[in-house]
Amino acid sequence: MKIRILRAVAVLVLVSGVSALSGAMTATAADTATTSAAEARSSVSLPPDWYRQGPFSSQEACRAARQEGADRGDYTSASGCYHYDGGQGWPTGWYFDVYLP
Repeated sequence: MKIRILRAVAVLVLVSGVSALSGAMTATAADTATTSAAEARSSVSLPPDWYRQGPFSSQEACRAARQEGADRGDYTSASGCYHYDGGQGWPTGWYFDVYLP
């Protein structure tokens, strides 16, 4: 009898541990996705069909160019404006990424 009770407790502990572990893995995946999105903006290699537009001298100029392109229908989607400190062949300035299928 005591062995069966011990097995039931062990199963409960194991199941609890698996639930906690899967929750931790989900949180880690969300953190990784956020980090990956930030790194994609700062790297030269954008996802397929995404292209960097810029540099613009100010955030306002970037927003105006983004809005003009959207009004003309030049691209399907666009990211928000972000500042890039330069490097890897891209000068310092404000940029936004556009999706051109």
